[in-house]
Amino acid sequence: MPNAYSPGAQIDHYEIIRMLGHGGMSRVYLAKDLRDQRTVVLKFPNDDLIGDVGVFERYKREAEIGNRINHPNIQHTCNIGERRSEDYLVMEYIEGRTLRAVLEDHDGQPLPTNEALRLTLQLCDALTYCHDNGIFHRDIKPENVMVQDDGTIKIIDFGVALLAGARRVTWRGLTSAVGTPDYMSPEQIKGERGTASSDVYAVGVMLYEMLSGHPPFEGENVFAVMNQHATQDPPSILASRPDLSPELATVVMQAIRRDPDKRYKSMRDMWHALQNLNEVVPIPYEPDAPRQSNLRQQILLATLVVIALALVVIAIGIAAQLSHHVAR
Repeated sequence: MPNAYSPGAQIDHYEIIRMLGHGGMSRVYLAKDLRDQRTVVLKFPNDDLIGDVGVFERYKREAEIGNRINHPNIQHTCNIGERRSEDYLVMEYIEGRTLRAVLEDHDGQPLPTNEALRLTLQLCDALTYCHDNGIFHRDIKPENVMVQDDGTIKIIDFGVALLAGARRVTWRGLTSAVGTPDYMSPEQIKGERGTASSDVYAVGVMLYEMLSGHPPFEGENVFAVMNQHATQDPPSILASRPDLSPELATVVMQAIRRDPDKRYKSMRDMWHALQNLNEVVPIPYEPDAPRQSNLRQQILLATLVVIALALVVIAIGIAAQLSHHVAR
């Protein structure tokens, strides 16, 4: 394990309260800003990765993204521009719990439709803002959405986000496929970079899960789930929730089409449709024919499984960032 700070240690004007967690890419601490007594989160890249150009490039990109964005539904990066004795990010401490915890409380049952819509509209608004600023999250999932006590959401963890025009980075010799299998768009699974349409897909998958109690694709392993995303359109949500309005079902299924050209053209378009369901023209859902996986695709998917498993390790560190919602 990389060098860790003990409670009471001081880094610049921050006093460590406790470690929230550590993983393959980072160490995350709860800390106090001694200048104003505010509680913050410090995120340090692991010492052994600072020399890895690709990984450190992602770290610097996350810092740059934090400098660019300011939205009420996005975790803020704090104290931008200050001089520090080493490389780390200072981020807003969010009191609340993850959307994953909210879903688990419902034990496989759907969220109330109004609640699912309220959460999703906030997501769409925040991601519209990101996309307008050339930022694509690429790892939208329930673990990366904090729900505060008043119902306000905060998107967190831009560690694999893409800046428009940024060069592709490589991690330890592999071109990184980024995302989480249950929420990855087909194009990400195929190794493409993923942009606005990929975020639309992920939000659509999350809305499907909130409304039905389960994601559209489920399987015995990561490979099975990734293969379904890459080769099939998902089953209609009406199969699980026949009581949903045809208008809402139409929005959900358009967001998660396998073919990006059949999805909403922008997050703003999806937001508008959800905000104005009375204007949506119901369209009977007809999935495209499944694509047969050839040998080359199977090899690619197998390779991506290995990458996905590596991302699981990385996610442990990312999840540490989420753990700051646990009561101190």
